[in-house]
Formats: sequence, structure tokens, C-alpha cells
Amino acid sequence: MKTTFLHITFLFLTVSTFGQTQLFKDYDFNKGGYSLIGTFSESDKNSLRDSIGEFFTKDTILLNKFKRDWTFDVPGNMYACGYHYIVYLCKQGQIIESYAINLNCQEIATDKGYFYFDPKLLREFYGKMKKPYRRSLQFDSISEARNYREQILKDSNLIMAPSPDWVRFEGEFDFTYKCPEKEKLCFEKEDSLKIAIKEEILQTYPGEDFELRDRCGSWTELCQTVNCNKSLSDKFNLYYRDNGYFGQWRPYELEIVTYWIKYK
Repeated sequence: MKTTFLHITFLFLTVSTFGQTQLFKDYDFNKGGYSLIGTFSESDKNSLRDSIGEFFTKDTILLNKFKRDWTFDVPGNMYACGYHYIVYLCKQGQIIESYAINLNCQEIATDKGYFYFDPKLLREFYGKMKKPYRRSLQFDSISEARNYREQILKDSNLIMAPSPDWVRFEGEFDFTYKCPEKEKLCFEKEDSLKIAIKEEILQTYPGEDFELRDRCGSWTELCQTVNCNKSLSDKFNLYYRDNGYFGQWRPYELEIVTYWIKYK
């Protein structure tokens, strides 16, 4: 993700201009079906994380307390540290939003901005939440993987099931778009070029579902990862594909990590 100085300035002006940001204000927890789960992320050691561990709650009273208390108005430092927790808001097992928290740097990263996070906002829930059960599974076929995920979403004991890329696509490959010699402005024109690249793929291979992700870029070329089905990879020859790892078709590893109220 690229963040320009202008974007950062706008973000801070937005926070200071519009005041408080309440993370869960758009959700009516009293209707049920919601859960909040905190899972470990790699970061430096922290005693509060060690004490609380991974956690979850479906309790409406606690969820409404999170809704009231997790209101922020002080900007964070942005990317100051790694994160101790990734906290997910889920409904009926599916992820709605996620937030990253570093307890040492006292920061929470959200899609609404980066804010100062006082660790007491998590410490006050110590002993009030439950421990989730983590399950990791691998599958032999994509149909088996998709059927499993579809079935567990109906299970009331499920807290969270992510949506891996294999829910929509079969795998991925990379290509490199090389700027015309007379221009060599790939980096400067990146956004408009990616729109044009996507449109050309759509027109050349109608009916093929895909998504593009950035892998690398420079003044002379753009590297894109294509999430798609193998049928698109088999016929794709619009742009340069090397003979190494990145240019080859790479089927997804068929695995999923889920979290449960009780062990399944």
C-alpha cells in the first residue's frame, strides 16, 4: 500500500476536523449474531497480551461496552510498530471488519485511520472474555475446501472463518507490464495504467473472473499478480511472463484456520 504525504496530511486533518471515531457505531449488537475475536499477530513481547491471550466474546453487554469505549480522537503514528493483536468483528462467522493493535506503541490501525490506543481499553476486559479454539485443516480438492467452509458457516459454534482466495479463485500467476520505450513512466502513471491493463484483460478474455494485485514496480515496468482460475492462466499471453516461479501457474494451498466457541 502506498501512502503519500498528502494522504497522511488529509487523514490527520480529517481526524482533527470531524472529532471522534467510534469503530462500531454502525452495528446494532442487540440484534445478535455478532462476535469480537482477538488473534495473535507477530510483534515484540507484551505482558498484557501474555495475560489475556487470544480472546472472543459474543456477549451483547460486552459488545456494547466495546462499542461505547472504543472511540478514538487522537491520531496514531502510522506503521510505527508491528502488532500484537488482529481484532475481527464477525457476524455469523464471517469477517466484517478488522483492526490491528500494538500495545507497546499504543496504536490501533483501522480502515478509518490510525489512532492512539490506551492499553487500558483492552485491560478492562481482562477476565471477562473467553478463549477461542483454533482449528487448522487442509484439503485434497478445491471443491472439498469450498464445501467445508459453506457448511461450517451454518454452525452456531463457529466464531470466525476467513474467506481465503480459493473461495473465489483456483490460484495465481504474475506478469510484467513493460512501459513503451518513449514513455518509461510506469511508476508515475501507475493508477491509470492498471485501469487500462484490467480493461484490456477483460476485453481479451471475456467471461474470466480475476483480480490484480501489486507485486512490484519501477519507472519502466509494473509487476502484477493475477488471482484467477487456471483457464485464464492457460491462455494468458497479453504481457510478459517469465519462466521462473512468478510467471508460472501456482494453485492455492487448500487450507483454512477457523475459530470456535468449543473444540470441533
